[in-house]
Amino acid sequence: MNVSKEENTRLTPSTVKLKRLIGTSPAPRMLTPYEIKLLRQAAKEVAEVTEEVLAEKDSSKEEGC
Repeated sequence: MNVSKEENTRLTPSTVKLKRLIGTSPAPRMLTPYEIKLLRQAAKEVAEVTEEVLAEKDSSKEEGC
């Protein structure tokens, strides 16, 4: 599965790998241990980015007060 450059900038590295590996499945299935590992890593990466964005937002609010 190809991921566009625009879409890639919005995804974490693990999410891109997971998306390429799994793609869109027409039917539910169990994830492999590797896919589970990638999913957990993607969640950590999203949490890190979210924390950074919220910290920047908070600091810009404080500067504007």
